Amino acid sequence: MGEQRLLITDAVIVTMDETLGDLEGDILVEDRRIRAIGRGLAAEDAVRIDARGRIAIPGLIDCHRHVWQTALRSVTANWSLMDYVRGIRTAAGPAFRPEDIHAAQLAGALEMLNAGVTTVVDYSHDLLTPDHAWEAVRGLEESGIRALWCAGFNTPPGSENRFGDTTGKATFFRELARARFSGTGGRILLGIAPEELPLSTADAVEQQYRFARELGARITHHVNSAPFGRPPLEIAEELGPRGLLGPDVLLVHMNCTNDDEWRAVVESGASVVFTPETELQMGMGFPSTRRARSLGLRPAIGADIVSNNSGDLFFQLRLALQAERAQANEPRLRESEIIEGTSVPARQALAWGTVHGAEACGMADRVGRLAPGMAADLVLLDAEDVGMLGWSGRDAADHVVLQAHPGLVDTVLVDGRFLKRDGRLVADLEPLRQRMSETTEHVARTIEAAGGFGVADRSAGWDEAGETP
Repeated sequence: MGEQRLLITDAVIVTMDETLGDLEGDILVEDRRIRAIGRGLAAEDAVRIDARGRIAIPGLIDCHRHVWQTALRSVTANWSLMDYVRGIRTAAGPAFRPEDIHAAQLAGALEMLNAGVTTVVDYSHDLLTPDHAWEAVRGLEESGIRALWCAGFNTPPGSENRFGDTTGKATFFRELARARFSGTGGRILLGIAPEELPLSTADAVEQQYRFARELGARITHHVNSAPFGRPPLEIAEELGPRGLLGPDVLLVHMNCTNDDEWRAVVESGASVVFTPETELQMGMGFPSTRRARSLGLRPAIGADIVSNNSGDLFFQLRLALQAERAQANEPRLRESEIIEGTSVPARQALAWGTVHGAEACGMADRVGRLAPGMAADLVLLDAEDVGMLGWSGRDAADHVVLQAHPGLVDTVLVDGRFLKRDGRLVADLEPLRQRMSETTEHVARTIEAAGGFGVADRSAGWDEAGETP
């Protein structure tokens, strides 16, 4: 089915391509790629998709998600970052069996596809054994999603280390690369996620960076996420002096980054990604989109953790946009100024989730834009839904950023293959529902038997002293 010719007709097309712009017309898909975009395209032997009343956009790109946490949905709803480290890294991570990882990866990937996300950077940091790693990759492969799967070097505290040490893990990752990731053109690519500096040593992290480059793998790394008692200065004191930054690096969060460090990031060519919902909740501050953009960086966005956040990337883009606008307005409000206009256009937020995301994960040559030669990764949104009525047809990107949500995702293609059609996923979800029920029950039971998450219950909005936090 993925090799057939498709002709999508009469759509409002938001290409995110500077040359093509927005237009009303057709998209011809052939050999898994976009062959042509324009008005009145003809292809007699193609399967026709009537897209009247639909908005076509590039598939969204989530540049930072821990997909394995799909089996822990909402458990961190009232947690801070340190609660998360204790509860997820220490308590929950060791509870997962390989089959739990597979179920969570498959469910998480299908959730993303259902919501219009066609590419994900998966920060996979619960790889307790080789089988966990194999199953993590298999879950993504079976879903049909495109991914940069980033093998994590950290070992959750308290779990059995089947790799011996980081050298043993590197040896396994090298074997995995040969067996599963030969070449660079596949739908699932290999990346590396080094340990966080507060939880490891600079020497170990440097070895992990060097190892990733030996494999030709991109690097994604949590950096300067929170002060942990002092300014982190991870770029100034460790990554920068060791020459580790470069265009193959995707730095995540960056909330506690000083001016000198930002300049070092710019000079290195590294990319940055922000996760607004996590950062706003967990004591990490406002997402740094405004600071990054002021220096000429092109930020990307991620949903991070559905153990806490919405997996809806439309919402994450909208939240990041409005957080940046609020930051820009706040100093003027303090001076009782009247605010006129906004600091950043809505279309820019859609770029964060498409074009910029593609650049950050090293796939700008194939995804992030709708243009001839690009992979046929695209989404059709239902613009005739009751929640979209009243739109004049102008400024389609603004309409998508401020109004769209997963319920409007009518059709999803990855590599020209239907993964969602007529508002329904192509995958059979019934067996997965049963497996996820078993996984969630097993994980919860195992955590409880081991003493629980080790985090105070703040579900009622009160801390241990009976006061609002």
